[in-house]
Amino acid sequence: MSEQNKNLVRRYYDQVINGRDLDAVGDYFADERTAGWVRKGCFSFFQAFPDLHVALDEFVAEGDRVFLRSTMTGTQDGEFHGLPATGRHMAADSAEVFRIADGKFVGYWCMVDGAGLMRQLTEEAVAASA
Repeated sequence: MSEQNKNLVRRYYDQVINGRDLDAVGDYFADERTAGWVRKGCFSFFQAFPDLHVALDEFVAEGDRVFLRSTMTGTQDGEFHGLPATGRHMAADSAEVFRIADGKFVGYWCMVDGAGLMRQLTEEAVAASA
């Protein structure tokens, strides 16, 4: 079961995240509210970082849960959280936990190094204005 669960997460990243198929989000998440939140968050990242790519660095699976450590990279060519496009490249680490039942994600937790990401997009601009 652990390998099946890891493969489900891999397929999700291949199709939805790296494949930009937001219509498929509902195929993976059991709860439509969560699927809507994920679509909105992904859309925001895709708009800001059109070349966004997520590398799947490490998987740990036990029982009905899969832990994923990943690295997202991209160039900010669109507005992101109120910050106009900077043209800067970023690399940010994230950790996610998926709880899986009946072939769908029934629990999902995500932590992205948002401070590190924003620092990469703004650090030089802040230093230059100081």
